[in-house]
Amino acid sequence: MQLVLAERTPVAEDTLRLRLAPASGQGLRPFAPGAHLALSFAGLERRYSLTSDPAGVDYYEIHVLRVRPSRGGSEYLHEQAQPGERMDAAGPFHAFALQEDAPRSVFIAGGIGITPFLTMMAALERRGRSFALHYAARRAERLLPLPPYRHGDVHRYSAADGVRLQVPELLAGLSPALPLYVCGPRGLIESVRQCAAALGWPAVRVRFESFGAAQRPGDRPVLVRLARSGLSIEVAPGRSILDALLENGVWTGYECRRGECASCVTEVLAGTPDHRDFCLTEAQRSHSLCTCVSWAQSAELVLDL
Repeated sequence: MQLVLAERTPVAEDTLRLRLAPASGQGLRPFAPGAHLALSFAGLERRYSLTSDPAGVDYYEIHVLRVRPSRGGSEYLHEQAQPGERMDAAGPFHAFALQEDAPRSVFIAGGIGITPFLTMMAALERRGRSFALHYAARRAERLLPLPPYRHGDVHRYSAADGVRLQVPELLAGLSPALPLYVCGPRGLIESVRQCAAALGWPAVRVRFESFGAAQRPGDRPVLVRLARSGLSIEVAPGRSILDALLENGVWTGYECRRGECASCVTEVLAGTPDHRDFCLTEAQRSHSLCTCVSWAQSAELVLDL
């Protein structure tokens, strides 16, 4: 489907709310809380949690954080995209489901990781279900404004103000019977998953969604050699190995693009990967990587493709 950028509104430090209307003038599909949209613009594809009313059919809304360094998406939407621009979209997709009948739920959000929880908490509020939100950011100015909740307890953390989210202490005071949701940077997700497992939290009750591929300041270009096809591809930081493969006509499986499903796992024949996925075991990482999010510590990688 095609969407038109209707409005762009600053809502917090480095964060825009974008309102997207149907280009056709027809209604949009409703979606479930926690759903996301795949948006294509400027030769890029990025996925964003939907933050508008799930039952609404007039427009979709997303929130976009200006990331530095950017892989291109947030930079374009913040600095170049203007109302009236058309974008292709796919979805909505439902990969982060909410257990709406739970008597109480716990949400842990890091930075822009708050976005899938906006629709989730609104759904629980409508149903009169209890929840707690633990919302952390580097600075208070980066926290999104939230509506008042009658059934939710909101706890805000700002590292710059010395108020830090302490995951072990937080989880130690909670019942493992509660559904636990986490979204944010990789370090936060790993900390929550590891602490929850150590405290006896059933894996099925710990649900997470990551940001997908993220460029790191120390990333260097990597030469990806394909053993079976003989193709060599130079991949620059800010571009995923998966995208480079697809752009060069290489067939390879993929699905989530966030390092969560293992659909893109590929055997590494030489070189040292920098693993950034959430799905592979240590044994699998000894010989494979997820091309959608992982990078390389070595200057070259040889893949079994």
